[in-house]
Amino acid sequence: MRAQAEPFRVHVRRQNHADAVIVVRFEVKEGMGILGLRKVGREDPAPSIHYEEQEISPDSLRSGRFVHVLQSGQRQSYALSRITEDVAGRLPFDAWAMLSPVSEFGFRYLVVDENALVAAGSSTAQVVTSKPPQSHSNSQSPTGPTLQPPGVTAKRPRSVARAAPPSHAGRGITSADNRAQSSLPPRQTPIAPALAESVLGGLNQAQAIQLLKEEMAKVEDLHNRLAQVDSQLRASQAREQDLLEVMMRWQQL
Repeated sequence: MRAQAEPFRVHVRRQNHADAVIVVRFEVKEGMGILGLRKVGREDPAPSIHYEEQEISPDSLRSGRFVHVLQSGQRQSYALSRITEDVAGRLPFDAWAMLSPVSEFGFRYLVVDENALVAAGSSTAQVVTSKPPQSHSNSQSPTGPTLQPPGVTAKRPRSVARAAPPSHAGRGITSADNRAQSSLPPRQTPIAPALAESVLGGLNQAQAIQLLKEEMAKVEDLHNRLAQVDSQLRASQAREQDLLEVMMRWQQL
């Protein structure tokens, strides 16, 4: 029987050999993903199929999470708290280490295989667990040695338009894409129908399809939140009615 394909892959490495600043890259085959980090002034980027972010501190990564947005709209969050400062300092800088999902007591985590880490003071990984995903990054190519098989010329990644990419992820996007993105609404708000046509008019077909997918994910998320609030409201109203009946019985005594 053929093994089922992984729905997503998340890779990490040190940005350089001098410190523990980290680069994270993910590629999602089923649904979309979000890299959530705790940084001052940073908002979570919109869901996307592939994404890369540089200059991440170990503390910020350890308090972060990777969110897998399923095609149904359901979200599964994987904590990155297992990537401690010691683990971050032992990540290779010249190879990608893949994070593996684990579940313990109902909580989901992404962890690094011990074989992918380097010895303290070393710069080369003991075992390279995975080649870097062949995806189109949202930021510039990582600094340091080229992470391509021998004899293969690295191709310049095509830019992918997003509702409002974070400022740190805009490097490597063409000036034409920047002009098209400058008219996009804030990423945390779905595009209003009155603006949709004018916004999509500045994008090519691939960019428009990607943007529409991201907007649909936002609308689905809003629907899910509304359903949760509605359920909580009904439960609160039922509880209020019970309390009123109890109070009336006590007043009649």
